[in-house]
Amino acid sequence: MKVNRDARTSIATMKDFFIGKISWPKARKSFLVLLFGQILLLLASCGNDLDIPDQMLQGKINGETWTYGAANAFRISANGQFEAKFLSNLENVNDPCALPSPGLTHVKAIFTPAIRDYTIFPQAIDPNQVQVAFQVTPSNTLIATNGFMNIFDINNSFAIGYLQAELDDGNMVEGSFELQFCN
Repeated sequence: MKVNRDARTSIATMKDFFIGKISWPKARKSFLVLLFGQILLLLASCGNDLDIPDQMLQGKINGETWTYGAANAFRISANGQFEAKFLSNLENVNDPCALPSPGLTHVKAIFTPAIRDYTIFPQAIDPNQVQVAFQVTPSNTLIATNGFMNIFDINNSFAIGYLQAELDDGNMVEGSFELQFCN
């Protein structure tokens, strides 16, 4: 049986290369190109870049448009829970830590800081839960019943995350934030 040259070369596989049926000089270029490509792909996937959604935290509180401007967090318990306050962009803030009690409508979250996904729960008992409230006035607090919070990065001073919290159509916020730890 006669086999033409094209058929013989098309039968060559990587298996043939590894068991020595193809000479090294002939296959070296292809092998090195494949190896280099895989190394580049691996290196490209190992970066420290965070894929954080572009939308800044915004929504409605008590039926009024609300937009995030800054955020602070103060420790409220010995077990590591913090209360974060997401301040309105209308609040005059140079240093979020200098404003522990905002004067305008804001969003509050009680949670234990860590890089993780949190589920909104009316009373955050578990470390994987967060309690979120819409603070309309000092005496008018609306508790969110649905949503989540993700912390993507955290260090001693800051956390970067995403919050989606909802009570009803007039009380909901969603977007990314940077939070400053104050104590």
